[in-house]
Amino acid sequence: MKKLILILSIFLFALNTVYADQLAYISKTDAEKAAKVLVGKKAILYCGCCQSDNQIKIKILSTEVRYTNYENFYEVYISYINKNGEKITKPIDLAYVWIKDNGKVQTVGQILKLEHDPCSESIKWRI
Repeated sequence: MKKLILILSIFLFALNTVYADQLAYISKTDAEKAAKVLVGKKAILYCGCCQSDNQIKIKILSTEVRYTNYENFYEVYISYINKNGEKITKPIDLAYVWIKDNGKVQTVGQILKLEHDPCSESIKWRI
């Protein structure tokens, strides 16, 4: 019985992490395009694939493209002020950053036509 519970736990954990980092490590060209799309935008950070992930509403102050030191992959970093007034700079996954574009709320990955699963058709825009 303990083995069955352990196997089920591992399986459920694997299902929850399968979607992690879909569009975190990307080409330099895609990272530069994403950085241009994001700068100065209001956005919602939301992982539709993650259990109990909250929507974080932000205004992006700046973006930066950084080499990952792994093969030929790059990341997009964003800077924003959190609800406590602190400046946060962190790498993002384009599959889980939502912005309004031409009246539609989409992930940056969708806007750039990058293959991924946002795990949600859309989210409500409440910024």
